[in-house]
Amino acid sequence: MSSSALHRVRITENRDEPRLVSRLAGLMAKPELEVESLLLHTGHRLADLLGHQQLPLRISSVGSVRIEGVAGLLRLSPHLELEIVPKFLDGTDSGWRQDFFRAALLSKTGKLLPREHLRADFAALGDLTTLVGRTLAYLYWESHRRPLREYRSRNVHDYAVVGDLDPVGIVLPEADGFRQNQLVFDHVNSWNEVISSAAGILLPEVRDSETLHQLLRVRQALAPQRVVTSAQHRRLPNRYQHWQALYDLSVEVLNGFGVGYDERHLRAPGYVMVMWSTWQHLCELALRTGMAPQEVHASPVFPLGMRNSKPLTVTPDAAVGPRNAPTILVDAKYRTRLNGRASVENSDVYESLAFLRATGAKQIFLLYPRPASTGTPEQPGTTKVFQTITVGEDRIDALLVECRGIGGTGGFEKFSHNLASGITSFQLYGDS
Repeated sequence: MSSSALHRVRITENRDEPRLVSRLAGLMAKPELEVESLLLHTGHRLADLLGHQQLPLRISSVGSVRIEGVAGLLRLSPHLELEIVPKFLDGTDSGWRQDFFRAALLSKTGKLLPREHLRADFAALGDLTTLVGRTLAYLYWESHRRPLREYRSRNVHDYAVVGDLDPVGIVLPEADGFRQNQLVFDHVNSWNEVISSAAGILLPEVRDSETLHQLLRVRQALAPQRVVTSAQHRRLPNRYQHWQALYDLSVEVLNGFGVGYDERHLRAPGYVMVMWSTWQHLCELALRTGMAPQEVHASPVFPLGMRNSKPLTVTPDAAVGPRNAPTILVDAKYRTRLNGRASVENSDVYESLAFLRATGAKQIFLLYPRPASTGTPEQPGTTKVFQTITVGEDRIDALLVECRGIGGTGGFEKFSHNLASGITSFQLYGDS
């Protein structure tokens, strides 16, 4: 098999992939040691990108590979792409990417890799476009306080002489002033016209209203700019290196990516996200939607005691009800201890008891994503208690939550409603 062919390999997060090293070596026509080195390099790159101290990738002595806590789409080499499917999605289902991007959009925790070129389907306008647009707007507002400016020459008419005059114009000035050439230092330049044009290309494709608004603001802030339809990668001057990532992304948008993700041949950016924080943000947003009109407080702080004369506080992921006396506590958990069946780790039990003691509540719900390997999909947001722990009057209910289908029409609304209904049905205290 030719090593120049472009291959895509799909694996599942938090699952051992046996003999993956030898499989990749066969696809790439390279020695296994070289493939192991490539995988470890990718692991270090992900750790740096996501701020991890430990590598999210492990390789066993028999060549199996396990990626923990990270999912996404990235390129390992010019000829090899890797799809890491979240454990709660089914990689054999053609709709898993739609669910993946929906979760990424809602959680806003992912990292776009603008220099990684992955194949995409021209016709599939979807959530990836919004991810690209959101990243473009974020990068712009992150850097806009130090504008990307350049010297340029312009011809103007003005009675105030601040530039080089046209000799004829001195004797015969025009009605609106002397014709003169000025050297100005402003934001109208070839760098910003690429960024502005990229934002303009994304505008018709973006579905999310907030992202659409941000892109419009970017265009207005940069106006006026010449419209360009293509661009080449260039290295910005050192004083503008903080704009380089945005410029690279804008060039890629102009050159055709960002309109979908499938098995064909347009380019799309790589995208990875840390799954525990993605899951936490997704649960918080779903509770706000599903529990309305009740108050939902995200990451509230409660005093537990004192440590060396300083307050000791705890922070559950969400509390429902009055801030000082919540009726429902919720904590999003991503990992369960699997010894034949799901189980709550002891450290999570102790942490939950601390939350209950600090708030005076008697019940807390631990939310875990239901692994796709546990059975056929149910309605998104469907909950099932897999373990209940009681300590005196305190109760901890651990729930598995179905995530598949969240990217479909009305999928998140169903997810939010079913999650809220499931929690309410198991609630022992409060008004419900």
